Amino acid sequence: MKKRLNNILLKLIQSLTKLFFSSNSQLTMKGGLFRAYNRNILPKTVIDVGAAEGNWSLDASKLWPNANFLMLEPLIERKIKLDQLCKQFNNFFYVQAGAGSKIGELDFYVTSDLDGSGIADNGTNSKKIKIPITSLDTEIERLNLKGPYLLKLDTHGFEVPILEGAENILKETSLVIIECYGLRIAPSSLLFWEMCQYMELKGFRLLEIVDVVLRENDYAFWQCDAFFIPSNNPIFNKITYH
Repeated sequence: MKKRLNNILLKLIQSLTKLFFSSNSQLTMKGGLFRAYNRNILPKTVIDVGAAEGNWSLDASKLWPNANFLMLEPLIERKIKLDQLCKQFNNFFYVQAGAGSKIGELDFYVTSDLDGSGIADNGTNSKKIKIPITSLDTEIERLNLKGPYLLKLDTHGFEVPILEGAENILKETSLVIIECYGLRIAPSSLLFWEMCQYMELKGFRLLEIVDVVLRENDYAFWQCDAFFIPSNNPIFNKITYH
């Protein structure tokens, strides 16, 4: 009887998860994560850089409840919420720092809404502060979190130093999700097509894009979230549409 009830509960959870993540064809973050799950991408550790209040990690945990979740977020204003998540879920970990190529400090511009904060002063009366940075390789080793990994970056133009500090984990990463931009929002940021070239050098190819955003005043391409998987994935062997 107990086994039967557990099976019923599992099927109910799976049904609710599919409903929550919407249609398989939706070009949204939730749709993209659902397709990754259907492609049998099964990370043991999900790394959320630029975690904000942790909502993205919470969404992803509905698909991969048995994975560990490492959230990096430098803003002290987010600390209470992220600490609460770690108390609520024993597979959630939080580091109050930004990510980079090595341990150190970085100038950081904080906007009033917090969400637009980053390495570039975008002229919105942002406040300049110093934040601590660490490397993903350092934190993964310190916490002894195992692969395969899923890596998500929402880092407003600071992607390359973060990836340079993740050389070890990229060898065991099955999916990288990067917020990419159509305009050079920071002096060192890469444009979308440049990011595709850079990731190819790292051994990854573009799989899909979701959440495309156009700029309000002229509808120029502003940003999207790009999904990259290892270049040797068999999905790239098929070159026909059907």
